[in-house]
Amino acid sequence: MASISIKSERIVPTQERASRRLESFLNTAAEIFAEHGYEATTMTEIADRAEASIGALYRYFPDKVAVAQALLARYALEVDSHWASLIEEANELSVAEFAGRLVDLMAEFAAEHPAYLPLIAAPIRFARDASVRQNIRVQFSKAFMARNPEISRERALLIANIVVQLMKGLVSLYAATPPRDRTAVINEFKLVLTRYLAEVLQ
Repeated sequence: MASISIKSERIVPTQERASRRLESFLNTAAEIFAEHGYEATTMTEIADRAEASIGALYRYFPDKVAVAQALLARYALEVDSHWASLIEEANELSVAEFAGRLVDLMAEFAAEHPAYLPLIAAPIRFARDASVRQNIRVQFSKAFMARNPEISRERALLIANIVVQLMKGLVSLYAATPPRDRTAVINEFKLVLTRYLAEVLQ
């Protein structure tokens, strides 16, 4: 029994170091993606800036796509939680307020995570976990049913799917738009989303 206890105590620091190294690689990659974009970023540059060997980086990620997927998976969870407070307050907001806050939160998230837009705009499709995609749709559908109890669950999920697709379109267009023109893009999407939700929720 004593030997088992000693072995467990030795494993924990190794796991902690591995977690710290993983976070270091992801944070470093995020910085470089934000600075140079997806295509110009290399595994060698990530390893060098993280002050690690290229072999150490490859032990965690087989290629650059895997690094980008890991970052986007983390961002997906964060952006969904970013919307959580808005979903909880949905019943207390007007349709215009809800639509405006939703779009503003997405723009705020992109500003707080500079690598997010370069990865979204990357010329490659990254898989996103289906359960994560479904979760945000379910949460939106609950908010819509809270606003209008007469809406069926199936109808609320359909509306949620439309809203999620609109937000994906916003993110893609926002990423491809020069910073000086992004406010105009935001305002147009607020208009579109407000009119759509006003039609289906009232």
